[in-house]
Amino acid sequence: MGSNPIQLVALAAAAMVAVLGLVLLIRRQPRWGMALWTVAFFFTPIWLGASAMGVFVSGLTAMTVIAIISGISPNLRWSNVDTVMVVLLLVILLAYAVGGSLLGHVQDSVVMWFLPYVWGRIVLARVTENWVAACIAVAAVGASILGIAEFLTSQNLFLLLPGSSSSVWGGLQERGGLLRVEGAFGHSIALGGALAISAAFVLTVRWHPWVRVAALVVVGAATVLTFSRLGIIGFALTLVIGVLLLGAYAGRGLRITVLSILVVGAAAVVPTILDVFGEAGSEAEGSANYRVDLLGLTNSMVLLGISPDREVLATGEDYWAGFRSIDSALLLIGLRFGLLPLGVVLVLLAILVGSVVIGRATPASVALVAQIPAFATVALITQYAAFVWFAAGLAVSAYALRYGRDAVQLAAAGARAEFTRDARDVELPAGMTR
Repeated sequence: MGSNPIQLVALAAAAMVAVLGLVLLIRRQPRWGMALWTVAFFFTPIWLGASAMGVFVSGLTAMTVIAIISGISPNLRWSNVDTVMVVLLLVILLAYAVGGSLLGHVQDSVVMWFLPYVWGRIVLARVTENWVAACIAVAAVGASILGIAEFLTSQNLFLLLPGSSSSVWGGLQERGGLLRVEGAFGHSIALGGALAISAAFVLTVRWHPWVRVAALVVVGAATVLTFSRLGIIGFALTLVIGVLLLGAYAGRGLRITVLSILVVGAAAVVPTILDVFGEAGSEAEGSANYRVDLLGLTNSMVLLGISPDREVLATGEDYWAGFRSIDSALLLIGLRFGLLPLGVVLVLLAILVGSVVIGRATPASVALVAQIPAFATVALITQYAAFVWFAAGLAVSAYALRYGRDAVQLAAAGARAEFTRDARDVELPAGMTR
């Protein structure tokens, strides 16, 4: 069917009409943009998509592009972090142009880093922060329920979708004889990381406190069932930091309740988790030791460009000084693009931590700070990468709205609106009209 030119033209025309329809819908109803993006993120496997001009475009990437086109607004204000992101893009392009970095790696960074970042930057120009949190919270709870069902039935419905059998992400994993749930994410670590990030938004969404608590319990249960150490640690860190620093978003009573349930839940769950990792034995220990051994690869990084220690086997597999899997997003950036791009990313992390330390935290910034241990010990795989960079863009936008120049304008607009309402309530002297 794909070789028939008439059918190809018809499919292309249908796709263009569908895209145009979505763009017009989202321009008219901006909330649909965030809602559809979260559906694509949580429930569209990374292998589900199509090739366009030799480049594979996943359903999530297509939805991200549509959301960006639909969400462009004249109200956007440039940020210093945006400047750092432009510098990062430039040095990555230079690493390709003069340092021998691979085109595929550059494409991956554009698709999974910069596009989601742009979407995160512009989304709050069209919808409220609470709507973003609500979309993420609802989708995270839905994905968690599916994950719990996956664990109980040992069936992953997403593996029934086309393309799973030929994808490297199309298999299920076990640890200690138990299934590690992964949902639509292709890997339990990716699902665990995404749910941990989502916890910040579940904590702060404007729902009844007990609804938020129940949602956090569901999301936490699914995170535990990934049996991903970093997912579980990230979830706990997100809630602890959120309870301490997100008082502007969540009341004291709710935060005390969440912290109490987290302590009780940890006491109940940690023994089981330790048993699972104990059963896993050498597999879990070897995984941890492997990550430590990877630190030696820093010696092979160059200032700009790909590490000379990269090897390609006859099978097409990449190896880096004998290591096939690089379980560290930061190390992988340095190996693929060089020390200079890695340095720019570290600057971004320093800005992120600084914004939280000075007491100007947002849900997105808290979620990312809690993920820093993961950045050092796991790669940005599947949709997890897109969520990290979307959260980065969202953190910049939320900071501007709450603490930056935009906050001053919003406060002034609110004051004018309040003054107008007060003026309308003033009783005028007899004979006078407005």
